[in-house]
Amino acid sequence: MKTVYAAALAGALGLVAGCAAGDRLYGVSGTVTYDNKPVPRGVIWFDPEPGNKAPQGYALIADGKYDTNGKDGRGVRGGAYLVRVEGFDGKVGPELPFGNRLFPEYQEKKDLDKANGKLDFDIPAKKK
Repeated sequence: MKTVYAAALAGALGLVAGCAAGDRLYGVSGTVTYDNKPVPRGVIWFDPEPGNKAPQGYALIADGKYDTNGKDGRGVRGGAYLVRVEGFDGKVGPELPFGNRLFPEYQEKKDLDKANGKLDFDIPAKKK
């Protein structure tokens, strides 16, 4: 699992080098909760929808907070995105760099405005 996230982040960081110098990325930050509690660790991805030629944005989640402007993140350009959230319990172990998965990957479509950089997610608990 650790190698999967390391490879994914390395690949995403590698894309930064391919961006033209004049491309301006905008930060997105906020909170991520699951069952009304902060998600201890995770990753949030901003995948551009078809027709949106922007690069993928991402950020690590720590204690329920994320910021694409952080050292482990990359901003967005605005437009239509599919936001994907992966949340973990933070109890690190062998082959579990972020701990155990709290929920299946959560997805939500969002139209991001570069002027509005705050976006919170409250992922509901699975019904038993």
